[in-house]
Amino acid sequence: MAKFASIITLLFAALVFFAAFEVPTMVEAKLCERPSGTWSGVCGNNDKCKSQCIRLEGARHGSCNYVFPAH
Repeated sequence: MAKFASIITLLFAALVFFAAFEVPTMVEAKLCERPSGTWSGVCGNNDKCKSQCIRLEGARHGSCNYVFPAH
């Protein structure tokens, strides 16, 4: 019984090892984050900020990304 468990464990380890090589490499996209030219003040409503970025600035998407001020 111990020999059978060892064989199963070895087969599972080999499967995991070879599966790791089969995973396609993911390329991470870079985001272009620039501050809004038309929005000022606190962004309390993400939908309004997104809508304004798309309508007024010609962006394809938008969101509130608050950056804490550096001291």
